[in-house]
Amino acid sequence: MNTRQLALTAVYSALVVAIAYARGLAAPSLPGLFEFMTVLIFVGGYCFGQTVGIAVGGISLVIYMLIPYPFAHPAAWLYTTSPVLLFIMMVLGAIFGYGGWLTSKMFQPESSRFALKLGLIGFFLTFLYDVFSSIGFAVAYPVYSDIWTAIYLTFIPLYYPWPPIIHTVTNTVIFVVLGVPLIKAVKKMPEILNITAS
Repeated sequence: MNTRQLALTAVYSALVVAIAYARGLAAPSLPGLFEFMTVLIFVGGYCFGQTVGIAVGGISLVIYMLIPYPFAHPAAWLYTTSPVLLFIMMVLGAIFGYGGWLTSKMFQPESSRFALKLGLIGFFLTFLYDVFSSIGFAVAYPVYSDIWTAIYLTFIPLYYPWPPIIHTVTNTVIFVVLGVPLIKAVKKMPEILNITAS
């Protein structure tokens, strides 16, 4: 990773986490219903390549899992979050960054129906994220009799009026609506920040 990639990773990771916290402050009663972290990570991979995308995805998810402000006091999570869960969430975040890079090799924003293609990709990635994060919780905190129970609970409303899988639906909409504008805006970041290759 060169100096430019390090700078982009640091700045973009901070941006992703800050926006995640801002969403939490704006709608603290709606956790799990919608978020903007994953689409931003995906766009980072699309605009800056696989190295930055993967790094941003892993770093951002780990920071947010450790300190999910404003839902809990940071110290509570720093001492109780399972390292196993942190690793699984880090990998899932990295997958969004890698998926963004792969998408950049296949589709360009100027192509027809690009937003719809982003929606389909977002649906697939978020579905994997929701199912495997449920598996991650089951592995890290074995409160269920088996992993299949955790997967099953992804599709039913247990703790909230909505099931966790609703996140897949809302994230698909977010990818369709915000994907293209975010890609166009984020591509300008290195120029705005005057970040050049070393």
